[in-house]
Amino acid sequence: MVKQTRIFLAICAGSALLVGAYLFQVKRQSQAPAAVAPPAGNELPTTQVPDTMPADSEPVAAEPVTPTPSAPQPAEPRMAAASQRIFFRYTGVDSHYGKVAWNDRAHPKQAHFVDTLNCEVVYVAGGHGICLSADRGVFTTYNASLFDAKTFKVSNSFPLKGIPSRARISIDGTLAAFTVFVTGHGYSTLDFSTQSLLIDTGTGATLADLEDFEVRRDGTVIKETDFNFWGVTFTPDARGFFATLSTAGQHFLVRGDIAARRMEIIHENVECPSLSPDARHVAYKKRLKIDNRILWQLQVLELQSGREIALSERRSIDDQLEWLDDRHVLYSVPAAADDSSPSTNVWIAPIDGKSAPRLFIENAYSPAAVRCKDPAACAAAGS
Repeated sequence: MVKQTRIFLAICAGSALLVGAYLFQVKRQSQAPAAVAPPAGNELPTTQVPDTMPADSEPVAAEPVTPTPSAPQPAEPRMAAASQRIFFRYTGVDSHYGKVAWNDRAHPKQAHFVDTLNCEVVYVAGGHGICLSADRGVFTTYNASLFDAKTFKVSNSFPLKGIPSRARISIDGTLAAFTVFVTGHGYSTLDFSTQSLLIDTGTGATLADLEDFEVRRDGTVIKETDFNFWGVTFTPDARGFFATLSTAGQHFLVRGDIAARRMEIIHENVECPSLSPDARHVAYKKRLKIDNRILWQLQVLELQSGREIALSERRSIDDQLEWLDDRHVLYSVPAAADDSSPSTNVWIAPIDGKSAPRLFIENAYSPAAVRCKDPAACAAAGS
């Protein structure tokens, strides 16, 4: 009995020691300092973009810029099923120079060439394409061709009155628009004249010259002899468009109604607008004058709020931007900073104004991320 009592007391003592040790540990943990919370905010740092990329740099597809460790990973860009194929004018200095080419996002480095189409500017949407070309003989002449995006067969062709500049097709494939320089050859001066036409892609007939549209500002009709229009971009319903109006050295964003043959000025200092697929933003180049030089800063306008966002691209870009999706734009940049090469590259930039742009397609100009009103119809058209 004495032996059993001693064993019982020993067990009790051991249990007491274990309980005491446990209570000591709990108390110690309760007095430990709290973990430091991560810094507030998830803004990405603004990155300075170099004037040129290293010669051995590889084209980069539409990957988001890697954020800082404290920032959450941004979501992948939302891609519509109808915009996997990208058309462009090939600018590599070889036998394919100037030809229409295309690739898809799964194989961005693999270009497919359309040997029958040689263009200065090209655009494809809704199963249709438009090619603005130059025939540089003894006298240079210019031409526009409408073609099927699946067979690349030209359906209509007609002469142009000047140097090709911009081109677009509506998402339903029914309308085309283009701008040419009737006089002059660039937007960096004021001594030029443009012509911008709307075309029926089915017949090739001219539907309207923007010069014939009524223009209003704050409800009042205005008309000047120096009106110039360029950079048409269609609304998703193909009933309207946005474009640039230039007058008296100023450049305005106008919104047009095709049926009413009317335009309304809605914003200042906008050139070569491009409407986003969701119709919420307009991307454009904003004119700046620095040291008596004309430069352009890429901008995005929120149509509902009127807020402007300057993109992180630091170079002066003279192009009409193209939307890859609702959050990323594409644009062309000369391959050589001193313009010593005819080659250009297509770059991609997020519209957040913070993340750095990246090289997207080498030896490319005039990109078109193909879309259709009906994705099935777009697939049927081979786009």
